[in-house]
Formats: sequence, structure tokens, C-alpha cells
Amino acid sequence: MALSIDSKIKDIMRSPEGKAVMEKYAPGSTSDPRMKLVGALTYRKLLSFPESAEVAVHLEEIDADLKACSK
Repeated sequence: MALSIDSKIKDIMRSPEGKAVMEKYAPGSTSDPRMKLVGALTYRKLLSFPESAEVAVHLEEIDADLKACSK
């Protein structure tokens, strides 16, 4: 499955490489129980929330890393 910033959180979490990318930019995010509540959102949508502002500045880097996981 090709991953990108437009992939759903639940799909990224199913991939060990995708989870590693999430942890790289937001340590502890993959073990946060609240992630189950946002599983249907795309990563782009999640990063649009004000609470994600610190991570959102890395949007292009995250997208590139997620796409690299798919190769």
C-alpha cells in the first residue's frame, strides 16, 4: 500500500514503517489511545488541527518519508 500524508491514520498505523515515521516526528503518538479516535482521518487533516501545529511544520518531510516507506 502506498502511504502519503493523504493516507488515513489507521492505514499508516498498520504499517511498521508508517508508524516509525509518525514516531519520528511525534514521539509517543502511536501509543496514544486517542489515535484510535482519529483513525478515519487523513494525516493531512490531523495535522490541520491547532494541537498538531508543532508537527505540521514538517508536513513535506513527513510526506516524503511516508512515500519512501511505500517503495
